[in-house]
Amino acid sequence: MIMPVLTKTQCSLDKVKSLLWKQTENHPLGQPRYYAVLNYSYSFKGQHHLQERDLRQRWDRRSVFNTHSFVNGLIRKTFGRDIPIWWTVERCADYEDECGNAKKGMFHSNCYIGEISDEVLECPSSHLLPLFAQPDDFGIPIGNRSCDVNALKLLLLGACIRQAKWVGSHPRSLFVEEVPLNEMEAAFMYGLKDINSNMNQLNTVIDWDNSSFYKP
Repeated sequence: MIMPVLTKTQCSLDKVKSLLWKQTENHPLGQPRYYAVLNYSYSFKGQHHLQERDLRQRWDRRSVFNTHSFVNGLIRKTFGRDIPIWWTVERCADYEDECGNAKKGMFHSNCYIGEISDEVLECPSSHLLPLFAQPDDFGIPIGNRSCDVNALKLLLLGACIRQAKWVGSHPRSLFVEEVPLNEMEAAFMYGLKDINSNMNQLNTVIDWDNSSFYKP
């Protein structure tokens, strides 16, 4: 078997990714418990794909980061101001428009969210309470679902994020799941996979300003 030869840069990038995960895993406010993917292709009401003029904003990294900031505010107002959150971005595949012109893919976001305490559901805030009336994927109000507390947290978290203008109600605009602690490292590293050739990619993939990285 021929083993791949790793360059000095690749080794350095792998070390940085490992350090980022270790800091995330050992964050003083807790490690991530939920993994979400935000897809910005659809209208808020979920009825159709966006028009070209609206899609252009989804190619702008700063506009995407502004959405991250807004979602952070939603989550923390709803579930607690100390919840740690981490963000990375990926480009969708490049494509050709109707005229055959090569186009860069738009961004979508990976989000890693800390634990939601049981107490938050027992004494819901004014921001959380209305989400119990929101319909789930089957059109049933979340508060009427017969499910355990962990499943309820997941439904409420999804309803919370869907309030963002760029997310909305389309089924494919948001994927969110609870990830077992022993599998979260793999999910976290998946969000860093586009950092593969140089250190500058750290600043294009990671949204530092809206993530809970810190200086030890």
